[in-house]
Amino acid sequence: MPDIEASALISLADITLRTTAGELVRLGQLVERPTILVIPRYYGCLPCRDYLLRLSERLDQVEARGGAAVGADHQARWLMEEKGVRFPLLVDPDRRVYTALELPRKWWVSLNPRGWWNYARALARGNRQGRIIEPNQLPGLALLDADGRAVWVHRGRALGDYPSIEQVLAQLESGAAPARR
Repeated sequence: MPDIEASALISLADITLRTTAGELVRLGQLVERPTILVIPRYYGCLPCRDYLLRLSERLDQVEARGGAAVGADHQARWLMEEKGVRFPLLVDPDRRVYTALELPRKWWVSLNPRGWWNYARALARGNRQGRIIEPNQLPGLALLDADGRAVWVHRGRALGDYPSIEQVLAQLESGAAPARR
């Protein structure tokens, strides 16, 4: 599967996740406009955390383009409260989003040199590694339209492998994920 593709409109709207308070929420309830959905290996993953923080710093640019952002993983609260991520982070203990977007779990993920480079960059920006929860999960990112369908998907091939934020903003600005009419 390609890294980045125009998706076949994979619907995620009916996937039920949990908020950091433990409440059940359908992804479609949160998605009312084009939304960047970040799917990290796990929220403690150093390059994943770094990407979430960098996206959070640019949330005003996302919103200026008519978009929103949300994260989905199997842990979350401390990253929002202690690190200041400004968009909702949801909990996906059953990995429904990972499965729907075909984000693989590979034993060799930690061996990819690109992943180590992503770790080094995150360390250079002042991040520190937390406890390793999921060493084999590859990350991903999807741009959802206002109906909760993935219209653009990036499937990471290494630790911390995400598209550049500029690339995501360009997709958002291009109208790849139209607003609800």
